[in-house]
Amino acid sequence: MANFSSALNKHICHQTFPQPQTVGMAFPWRKPNNTRQPAATESAGGCRAAVVAVASFFVMFLMSTMTRCTGILYVSWQIAFDSTAVQTGVISSIISSTWYFASALSGVVCNRYGYRFTCILGGFLMSFAMLMVFWAKNVLHMYILGLPIGLGTSLCYMGATVAVADHFKKRYAIVSGLCMSGGSAVMVVSPPLFHLLLDKYGWRGTVLITAAVCANLCVAGALCRRCNKARVPGLKTRIRADGDESSFEEHASHRDGESETDEKKLLPFVVFLKRLFSVFQLELLRKSYRFLLLCITSSQVHMTYSCAVVFLVPRAQFRGIDELRASFLLSIFGFGSLGARVASGFLVTLKTPVEALYACSFVLCFVGLLGSQAETYESFAASACIVGISIGASTAWANVLLRKFVGVPRLASGQAIMLLFCGVGNLIGPIVAGAAYDGTGAFSSVFYVLAGLNAAAALQMLLMPVLRRVEPGLAVEERIAT
Repeated sequence: MANFSSALNKHICHQTFPQPQTVGMAFPWRKPNNTRQPAATESAGGCRAAVVAVASFFVMFLMSTMTRCTGILYVSWQIAFDSTAVQTGVISSIISSTWYFASALSGVVCNRYGYRFTCILGGFLMSFAMLMVFWAKNVLHMYILGLPIGLGTSLCYMGATVAVADHFKKRYAIVSGLCMSGGSAVMVVSPPLFHLLLDKYGWRGTVLITAAVCANLCVAGALCRRCNKARVPGLKTRIRADGDESSFEEHASHRDGESETDEKKLLPFVVFLKRLFSVFQLELLRKSYRFLLLCITSSQVHMTYSCAVVFLVPRAQFRGIDELRASFLLSIFGFGSLGARVASGFLVTLKTPVEALYACSFVLCFVGLLGSQAETYESFAASACIVGISIGASTAWANVLLRKFVGVPRLASGQAIMLLFCGVGNLIGPIVAGAAYDGTGAFSSVFYVLAGLNAAAALQMLLMPVLRRVEPGLAVEERIAT
């Protein structure tokens, strides 16, 4: 009997039983394993980010319908309002200049209310103002309605760019380039569509249909939901001049108390300027020299863009090229810009410094502008394509550098400041080019001036490593991008 008991105990000890599972009905009192929950959260965050990217693309596409296609309605407005060429051209100038110079207000609205509200507000202003254009009786009405159209465009652009930067980190360069290509796609799609609508419904019907289409900006803006990001209260990240990041604790209440005490000792005018700098965050220009250089070079890009678009077609016509072939040069320019914006993000992923790519875009533009001096249709077409590629790529890479220099929390303010510089370049570019043409009487001098401007911008980019070492640096809140 004893031998049987010992044998039974040995058999039980050496018996292998299946291991109980931690998840299932075997142990219902145990909490389920949460190892798969982060993957589900990342999947949900990725889907939301993809929706935001698509919505931002359509925001860029729809908001550019009036800013990029006013030239198609130019003749119709001139005949309907019995206005001069200068009076009709002011309509486009008001819309484009308001877009740039209202960026300061757009940045404040985006910082205060978020990019979702900013996109919806901009879409409402733009579509409502375009609806009112249907009842415009003279050029003065168009001037007044051009202001809310430009303001709405500025709000939509600000909200879309900040939304993309807030949801993407690793693939930001690619997604930003794809979203910004919506503005270039308008130059390809809208001209034939607008001509079709003009032939069938007239300019008032065309504007009415465009207003209805642009009302979808509110829907696209509503899709730009703010991502839920964990942040430790009081924890901030300092971006130093060497590009490294270090965390530090900062007590907001103590800092605010000290600032209020210091303000009482200052003159009212100085206090006003200090608060103005604080609202628009103009200290970015003082603390980040690389950001200041980026703003200057961006203004040079827009000077080149505004002059090339204005003088390319007249120069071709002056050389005896017919109007249809000359106008097709703008389409070539648009195709080049569209392709460059789509491909720009993929070049960044090849571990190439964005600063180097940005500098190469100026060299490419310099070559393209000089190539037009052959004054043949083939040289004009090649020049339009190369300049379009360089400007499209540089615009996309400028947004990547902006996010790198100022961070996501201050991206709206940085975008606003950079757009102000772009507005100045867009405003004085045609004036400088016109003065060069009046002084020499040749279109070639205009393109020589633009080539020199891009050569100077390429040389300025050599200062980036030096500015990185000497700039004070910025302190921005830590945001965990998905």
